[in-house]
Amino acid sequence: MKKWLRKSILSAVTVSSVLYGTSDVWSDEFNKINKLRDLKEASYPELGLTISGINLGYWHKRTGLRLSHYYLNENRNEIMLNLGYKLSDNEKTQKSINLLAGRIVGSDPGADYDYAYVGIAYALNFSILGYRGFLLELGMAKVLQDNLGNLADDLFVPCANIGYIYRFTPKEKK
Repeated sequence: MKKWLRKSILSAVTVSSVLYGTSDVWSDEFNKINKLRDLKEASYPELGLTISGINLGYWHKRTGLRLSHYYLNENRNEIMLNLGYKLSDNEKTQKSINLLAGRIVGSDPGADYDYAYVGIAYALNFSILGYRGFLLELGMAKVLQDNLGNLADDLFVPCANIGYIYRFTPKEKK
């Protein structure tokens, strides 16, 4: 089986199992049991720092837009735009599915990169020890433009974002 077909099947299985496990019914029950406010329809800004650089975003009810930018010099930079849809949201955890578009210029040991991409990712913004805002975003992206030609054999590339994004959620009305 071709390499790209295996990656596509694995990505589809991963995304569908994540979506199946984050149904609104399950999230609503979890929120009721733990007395958490449902924030799926709430609007709020977010600000953070991840491996993709500085992140600035805004959620308008269930849809959100986030811009990430990292610039060290002309040979080491990245810009990424996320268009997201909330699957669930409360004071402690937010789960979303995101469409990504971006450009990366950089290098790893043994390889240089200069490419543009579009993709899809699952994001989880969660609390650890009472501190909320830790972000884990994983997905797959299609390379649109490979300026160096070293990704010619890779139809899809993995994409990830890890770090801290604080959500300025609205205060509870009393």
